[in-house]
Amino acid sequence: ANLYGANLYGADLRGADLHGANLRGADLRGADLRGADLGGRGKLVGDRPVLQISPIGSRFDVLLAFITDHGVLVRAGCFFDTLDAFRAAVESTHGSGVHGREYAAAITQIELHAELWTPAAEQPQEVAA
Repeated sequence: ANLYGANLYGADLRGADLHGANLRGADLRGADLRGADLGGRGKLVGDRPVLQISPIGSRFDVLLAFITDHGVLVRAGCFFDTLDAFRAAVESTHGSGVHGREYAAAITQIELHAELWTPAAEQPQEVAA
């Protein structure tokens, strides 16, 4: 779906299939994305599963980070993979140049966001004797 620039403010997208969706510029404030499916890449989890940073990089593009049940995924331009793969791609492509440093700061922000908003694993409850 092409949701480029769509106003999804407050939309209930729980459980939506977002595989291949173009969310660039979409207003996701207040949207409930819990459980939305990223097409086999995992389902969004937590109260704030999407972080958007823009403009960023040499193309002044949008960077999206997703907290999923399979870990953090990053979409930047045509790149869509894990945070670790993104970190490696940034190092390989941009090194310590201005865009590499900008992406490194974004990676730090993504890591903090994931630390704060990834739901705690459910603890097994003891069975009363």
